Amino acid sequence: MSRRRAALVAFAVTACATDTFTAGEPRALHGVPVAPYEFHEECASLVAGDRIDYRFESTLPVHFEIYYRDGLAHVAPVSRDEATAGSGIHPVAFAHRHCLRWDAGRQGAMLDFNLRVLRAGK
Repeated sequence: MSRRRAALVAFAVTACATDTFTAGEPRALHGVPVAPYEFHEECASLVAGDRIDYRFESTLPVHFEIYYRDGLAHVAPVSRDEATAGSGIHPVAFAHRHCLRWDAGRQGAMLDFNLRVLRAGK
Protein backbone atom coordinates (compact mmCIF):
# COMPACT_ATOMS: atom_id res chain seq x y z
CA MET A 1 0.00 0.00 0.00
CA SER A 2 1.35 3.40 -0.91
CA ARG A 3 2.19 5.88 1.80
CA ARG A 4 -0.52 8.25 0.57
CA ARG A 5 -3.19 5.55 0.57
CA ALA A 6 -2.14 4.43 4.06
CA ALA A 7 -2.49 8.03 5.26
CA LEU A 8 -5.98 8.29 3.74
CA VAL A 9 -7.07 5.04 5.39
CA ALA A 10 -5.68 6.22 8.76
CA PHE A 11 -7.52 9.54 8.36
CA ALA A 12 -10.81 7.80 7.54
CA VAL A 13 -10.53 5.51 10.57
CA THR A 14 -9.69 8.45 12.83
CA ALA A 15 -12.55 10.55 11.42
CA CYS A 16 -15.00 7.77 12.32
CA ALA A 17 -13.65 7.61 15.86
CA THR A 18 -14.69 11.12 16.94
CA ASP A 19 -16.83 11.26 20.07
CA THR A 20 -20.05 13.23 19.57
CA PHE A 21 -21.01 13.52 23.24
CA THR A 22 -19.05 13.52 26.51
CA ALA A 23 -19.62 13.21 30.25
CA GLY A 24 -20.84 16.40 31.89
CA GLU A 25 -22.24 17.79 28.64
CA PRO A 26 -25.82 16.69 27.95
CA ARG A 27 -26.63 16.45 24.26
CA ALA A 28 -30.11 17.23 22.95
CA LEU A 29 -31.03 17.43 19.27
CA HIS A 30 -34.43 17.94 17.71
CA GLY A 31 -35.60 17.32 14.16
CA VAL A 32 -32.54 15.34 13.08
CA PRO A 33 -33.25 13.99 9.58
CA VAL A 34 -32.26 10.41 8.79
CA ALA A 35 -32.48 9.69 5.06
CA PRO A 36 -34.03 6.44 3.79
CA TYR A 37 -31.79 3.45 4.55
CA GLU A 38 -29.26 5.70 6.33
CA PHE A 39 -28.41 6.07 10.03
CA HIS A 40 -27.58 8.63 12.68
CA GLU A 41 -25.03 7.79 15.36
CA GLU A 42 -23.82 9.40 18.59
CA CYS A 43 -20.69 8.02 20.29
CA ALA A 44 -18.66 8.50 23.48
CA SER A 45 -15.55 6.94 24.99
CA LEU A 46 -16.70 5.55 28.35
CA VAL A 47 -15.27 3.59 31.27
CA ALA A 48 -16.70 0.73 33.32
CA GLY A 49 -19.30 2.04 35.75
CA ASP A 50 -20.44 4.94 33.56
CA ARG A 51 -24.10 5.00 32.54
CA ILE A 52 -25.79 6.38 29.43
CA ASP A 53 -29.06 8.16 30.19
CA TYR A 54 -30.99 8.32 26.91
CA ARG A 55 -34.43 9.08 25.52
CA PHE A 56 -35.59 9.46 21.96
CA GLU A 57 -38.60 9.82 19.70
CA SER A 58 -38.80 9.13 15.98
CA THR A 59 -41.47 10.14 13.48
CA LEU A 60 -41.29 6.69 11.86
CA PRO A 61 -40.04 3.30 13.10
CA VAL A 62 -36.25 2.88 13.29
CA HIS A 63 -33.86 0.17 14.40
CA PHE A 64 -32.18 1.46 17.59
CA GLU A 65 -29.15 0.04 19.30
CA ILE A 66 -26.42 0.83 21.77
CA TYR A 67 -23.25 -0.94 20.73
CA TYR A 68 -19.49 -1.12 21.01
CA ARG A 69 -16.79 -2.94 19.10
CA ASP A 70 -14.61 -5.56 20.78
CA GLY A 71 -11.93 -6.39 18.25
CA LEU A 72 -13.88 -7.42 15.14
CA ALA A 73 -17.05 -8.16 17.12
CA HIS A 74 -20.03 -5.80 17.07
CA VAL A 75 -21.63 -6.10 20.54
CA ALA A 76 -25.11 -4.57 20.97
CA PRO A 77 -26.41 -5.01 24.53
CA VAL A 78 -29.45 -2.86 23.64
CA SER A 79 -31.25 -3.50 20.34
CA ARG A 80 -34.82 -2.58 19.35
CA ASP A 81 -36.57 -3.04 16.00
CA GLU A 82 -39.45 -0.86 14.80
CA ALA A 83 -38.94 1.67 17.62
CA THR A 84 -40.61 5.08 17.57
CA ALA A 85 -39.55 5.96 21.13
CA GLY A 86 -37.28 4.67 23.83
CA SER A 87 -35.55 5.61 27.05
CA GLY A 88 -33.41 4.12 29.73
CA ILE A 89 -30.20 4.20 31.67
CA HIS A 90 -27.69 1.80 30.15
CA PRO A 91 -24.84 0.69 32.47
CA VAL A 92 -21.40 0.42 30.86
CA ALA A 93 -19.62 -2.79 31.85
CA PHE A 94 -16.40 -2.33 29.84
CA ALA A 95 -14.24 0.62 28.84
CA HIS A 96 -14.98 1.08 25.14
CA ARG A 97 -16.29 3.64 22.74
CA HIS A 98 -20.07 3.19 22.95
CA CYS A 99 -22.47 4.36 20.23
CA LEU A 100 -26.20 4.91 20.03
CA ARG A 101 -27.45 4.31 16.51
CA TRP A 102 -30.74 4.84 14.74
CA ASP A 103 -31.22 3.11 11.34
CA ALA A 104 -34.09 4.37 9.18
CA GLY A 105 -36.14 2.26 6.82
CA ARG A 106 -37.31 3.05 3.32
CA GLN A 107 -39.18 6.21 4.34
CA GLY A 108 -36.45 7.78 6.47
CA ALA A 109 -37.27 9.40 9.83
CA MET A 110 -36.84 12.51 11.98
CA LEU A 111 -35.30 12.10 15.44
CA ASP A 112 -35.47 13.99 18.71
CA PHE A 113 -33.13 12.77 21.43
CA ASN A 114 -31.49 13.62 24.74
CA LEU A 115 -28.29 11.94 25.94
CA ARG A 116 -26.07 12.33 28.95
CA VAL A 117 -23.31 10.33 30.56
CA LEU A 118 -23.58 9.66 34.27
CA ARG A 119 -20.01 9.13 35.47
CA ALA A 120 -19.03 6.11 37.55
CA GLY A 121 -19.28 6.74 41.30
CA LYS A 122 -21.41 9.89 40.93
